[in-house]
Amino acid sequence: MLNRRQCLAASAALGVSMRSQAQAPVLRHLEVQPSDDFGRYVVELMGLALQRSGLPHQLQAMPSFPINQGRVELELGNERSRLDLVWSMTSRAREQAILPLRVPLDRGLLGWRVALIRHEDQPLWLKPPSLEQLALRRAGQGQHWPDTEILRANGLEVVTALSARQLLDMLHKRRIDYFPRSVLEVQGELSSNSDLHLAVAPGFVLRYPAASYVFLSRRLQALVAPLTKALESLVNDGSLDRVFRRHFQSRLNALELSKRQILNLKNPLLPPETPLNKPGFWWPTHSLSP
Repeated sequence: MLNRRQCLAASAALGVSMRSQAQAPVLRHLEVQPSDDFGRYVVELMGLALQRSGLPHQLQAMPSFPINQGRVELELGNERSRLDLVWSMTSRAREQAILPLRVPLDRGLLGWRVALIRHEDQPLWLKPPSLEQLALRRAGQGQHWPDTEILRANGLEVVTALSARQLLDMLHKRRIDYFPRSVLEVQGELSSNSDLHLAVAPGFVLRYPAASYVFLSRRLQALVAPLTKALESLVNDGSLDRVFRRHFQSRLNALELSKRQILNLKNPLLPPETPLNKPGFWWPTHSLSP
């Protein structure tokens, strides 16, 4: 049984510990929605990166508020911003405005896109289209998404909306013909929007070079190097690969990408600093290609 002196010492130590935890700096991000599989993966990985980096910071989820990708740079650039980090596909403009941690957490697979279509339209998509044939159909994409400019640069017709949910509704109401979605996110969207009776078009996949990074506010320049080094360490020891496969391997298997015709697209928005020369950063394409 503790004596009075020991109790006082234990209480003092606990008080110091609690104050230390209370004073730990935080990195604020938008809370992840239940249907956002990629967001849950990123938060888990960034938690590991913070532990590996030795930084005292902790992640803190902030209640969601309306923000589209076109305002991400403005939000993080604001001294009174409610956020410190976001994750998003990179572009030249985005990397000039906010600070990327140049380790592609998506392993390049946000650039692999299958087409969400109406379930009843599946007979119209049985034969994989050529790029020229696809250009005769209306794709849907976000108004401020880099993908919109990428698809248009490759000659595809694109109708835009402000959110993915709006685009799903537009597809259901026949205002667009297909909605290209990443192979990492399409299964979750099908599950959470089963009332819309959608399906994945068979036989083909769009592919363009892309990378999704965590971006920091410019006021956090000092954190870029240690967090990038920590993420690279997670790549090198296989931790990132294990976490990635736990989240996404079964979903990739279900899409049978190796049996799909690949339509290669160019990405004029890809920054020259993209680490394409580091094979360990990217998903092995031989496991996806026919």
